[in-house]
Amino acid sequence: MLLIFSKIIFTIMIINSARAQDNYNYGRFDTSIETKSNIKNIDLKPNSSASALEKPIDSKNYFIGPGDILGININTIEKMFFSSIVGPAGDLLIPGVGSVQISGLSLDSSITFIENRILTTFKNADIDVSLIGLKSFKVSLFGAVNEPGFATVQALTRLDEVIKLVGGLHKDANETKIKITDKNGGSVLVNVEKYLLNGDLEHNPILNEGDKIKVFFISDNKIKPNTGLTLKTIPILVSGFVNYPGAIKYFPGYKVSDYIGFAGGVSEIGSTRKIFLIRNSKKFKAYFSDTVLPGDQIFIPEGSLSVFFGKNSFLQNLTALFSIISTYTIISDRINN
Repeated sequence: MLLIFSKIIFTIMIINSARAQDNYNYGRFDTSIETKSNIKNIDLKPNSSASALEKPIDSKNYFIGPGDILGININTIEKMFFSSIVGPAGDLLIPGVGSVQISGLSLDSSITFIENRILTTFKNADIDVSLIGLKSFKVSLFGAVNEPGFATVQALTRLDEVIKLVGGLHKDANETKIKITDKNGGSVLVNVEKYLLNGDLEHNPILNEGDKIKVFFISDNKIKPNTGLTLKTIPILVSGFVNYPGAIKYFPGYKVSDYIGFAGGVSEIGSTRKIFLIRNSKKFKAYFSDTVLPGDQIFIPEGSLSVFFGKNSFLQNLTALFSIISTYTIISDRINN
């Protein structure tokens, strides 16, 4: 009788375990980060080639550089109009006139310089010069950002837009102290909290070619040893009894608790007491505060009570058990008689 009772208990455990796995897609996950992960990849490039400006460009304070496009109209015996792009060396080629070096000049100075150069070839011509396309360039971001590196931006792009291009700030970033160093070595400290709270554009400056942006960490403005900063991009696999198991993009310095949160949290039948981390093919017990490294796997097992009772209540399982025992007893009695 004891052997039969043990077999019945074992059968109920298998049925409940199978049902729980089916309901929560246990052991199944999609490694497609872009379509399944809550945290998506963001390319280091502008979202659009079109220029959306806050206001008209100040021609005295806008400085020409490689990539700017100028429209030139020359009215002489015949009318000529063409567009010309400032080359990588900072020169502008004017058809029928020649090349002029204008990189680093203000837009006003560039227009005057171009007009004078054209007049040496086309005497008494009416000339119109206009800026019709903005240059793009790269700026460097490092420190407490999610994806340190270079971001390609258009002229007149502000700091907050560039930060978005590199996946946002690290969770331990100090938003009150960001250092911007220009190509000549001059630097300025900005506090983006003041911009976010008051709209103070002085703390959300327009970036220039050659700028380097350093975002400090909160802890004494020093990089902490457990930040996990790396160029590796191997995703983190979160599997087991979480609400949205799958592959999640790696973020330096984030903890086990962060990735469980990205996966929708522990399911109602999962265990928070036993969390396992698999690293370099070795499995060990992990804690919420442990820092995750590229390629780690986080596994959430099923809770102990769920193993025995699944999603059903204790009374429901007990009733089912007695029903099975009663049925078996009746059948045994009839067979013996």
